[in-house]
Amino acid sequence: MLLAACGNSESNSKATAAPAGMRAEKGEVSVPEAGRRFLVVETLAPSESGAARAYFGRTAFRPKALSVVSAPFAGRVTSVAVEPGQLVREGDTLFTIESGDALGMRAALSSAKLREKLAEEVLARQSEMAKRGVGLEIERFEAEMKLREARAEVERNERNAALLGAGDGTAVHVRTSVAGVVVSVKAARGATVQPGGDPLVEIGNTSGLWIVADAPEGEVAQVPLGARAAITIDALNLSLTGRVAGVAPRSDPETRRTPVYVELERAPAGLRAGLLVRVTVTPRSGPDELWLPVSAVLLKEGGRRFVYLESGAGRYTLRSIEIGDERGGRVRVLRGLLAGERVVMRGGLLLDREAEQLL
Repeated sequence: MLLAACGNSESNSKATAAPAGMRAEKGEVSVPEAGRRFLVVETLAPSESGAARAYFGRTAFRPKALSVVSAPFAGRVTSVAVEPGQLVREGDTLFTIESGDALGMRAALSSAKLREKLAEEVLARQSEMAKRGVGLEIERFEAEMKLREARAEVERNERNAALLGAGDGTAVHVRTSVAGVVVSVKAARGATVQPGGDPLVEIGNTSGLWIVADAPEGEVAQVPLGARAAITIDALNLSLTGRVAGVAPRSDPETRRTPVYVELERAPAGLRAGLLVRVTVTPRSGPDELWLPVSAVLLKEGGRRFVYLESGAGRYTLRSIEIGDERGGRVRVLRGLLAGERVVMRGGLLLDREAEQLL
């Protein structure tokens, strides 16, 4: 009677662990062919997490690719030679100002050159007198020192006048030192300007464009540096690729979004700043990392993680595993599985009524 009772208890336990039509024997669950269609079994292989995330963003100039030009001297703008969107070459005139400082600097240079010429004449005369024996060596030496001082003054004034560029009088033609496209023009004819004031012209290097995507601050930790990015620009009907180059150190206090900077692998010639883009970022995984959908992981025995493996035709074996971080509905496998094993990716709850689904 005791043996019969024990046998009935074991039979009831198996019936509880396996649904109707299935048999649980020696750690395996056998499923009839009709029930297998509810299971999704796949071969586990190293791959990326697949947790792609999509964000909206814009094309923008890198900080080093944007040059700003302000007024070098105080004065009044008399003409503006460029407009937004215009391509400029190095040395092209951007705008012209009339400045009294310019007139003073050019006059100082002319005076310095005149003093240099007079000092050269004095030295030549003293040197000739010294050769004839009618001049003193001390006087020739003093003339030589004055010539050196005059030349040093000319050099100082030439460096200052170089900022003025070509021209004469009060006119200062402000030129660009870089080639690129004019992004903005704030210089207006008749406006008074001061040195060190607001930028009057901005010039961008078209080869220095990148993507600035706005990611929710809670997802920034899941967008690592070097992650692959697919960029779609509907305005130009373009699809580009890139890599995450950096993440801003702070979020926007109003939108609670953080700028993510994406470096393009190839920037087309017609690309310009300010275009709306859609960025899809796929976090990068190591070559040996294994990832599972959360639907494959079951919870049992106080929270331990398990999966079912296909051990044969219609036979499935329970195995304990350890998992790591989660990305967009997929979890990384740390221990317990090997590449090439057949895992029940969906439908594991049908094999085990005592288990719970990992959420």
